[in-house]
Amino acid sequence: MAEVANKFNLDSTYFVAFEMAHEALRRGLEQASDLNITQYRILTKLMQASAPVSQGELGKILGMKPNVVTQAVDALVAHGYATREAGTTDGRTRFLAVTDDGAEHVAAVNQSLVESLYATFPTQDPTYRTILEAAVAAAAHIEPPLHAGRAQRFPATRSLVSIELIRAETERTLRDATGASLNECRIVQRLGETDHPERVGTLAEQLMMSPVNAARAVDRLVGRGWAKRLKSPHDKKAVYVALTDEGVYQGFLISATVNELAATKLWVRLTPEQRDAIERVGHVVVADLNAQRQAKEQAAFDLLQEI
Repeated sequence: MAEVANKFNLDSTYFVAFEMAHEALRRGLEQASDLNITQYRILTKLMQASAPVSQGELGKILGMKPNVVTQAVDALVAHGYATREAGTTDGRTRFLAVTDDGAEHVAAVNQSLVESLYATFPTQDPTYRTILEAAVAAAAHIEPPLHAGRAQRFPATRSLVSIELIRAETERTLRDATGASLNECRIVQRLGETDHPERVGTLAEQLMMSPVNAARAVDRLVGRGWAKRLKSPHDKKAVYVALTDEGVYQGFLISATVNELAATKLWVRLTPEQRDAIERVGHVVVADLNAQRQAKEQAAFDLLQEI
């Protein structure tokens, strides 16, 4: 496990690609379904089962509290996507199964997820399309299926489930380790990589984060003493942010935490080829998106005229 953690160093481009994929998949679900991610996760898990699954066992498999499972299943039953029947030997036990309508709904949502991913990433380039498809297929293996033989369909759906789980686990682990939010940690990580002051707007662009969220995260970092603001003697409106010594230390802690989390939660079920596929989305595709953005900015600068 240590070998995996040392081999892979997940930098800021990984989180950019991760957040892009998460947002694309979330949009795809919203466009095609009234279900939330918890309800959809349960529905897809039921599709993997070769026989009805007890509600209690399903909650244990998914790591969900009984009341959360009950509320989600209530919604699935109300939509006609799942059935809930009493057990033949114990009437108190409820067994769940997916309906034909539920299976058709997953197929429709999966198509929406694929379209949303392709609209977000530059898949008009055959190389990038291959990278994205390999990454989606790899992410689909992160969460173990109920039945391997029935789990090969709908990789985009399984990737959505995996990414949602990893994102929640990443946020929780980073907050437990540092007390900071995911956005704060991403900014610290990026400032550590550039190793020089950056304007907040530039950080937001580099991390594909909204300017408002980036500014709020910087405010919190300054309050923690992890970052400081700097001003330019040549441009009074320009405000820069840089890490303090404490921020540099926290940056090392964040990197170690992220890599350890990847080794134990993300990479553990993936082959070296699958791990490489996920990393390439950040290192190749996101880097190219940044290069395209910078080229557009430069083209605009070249058109400026003296007043």
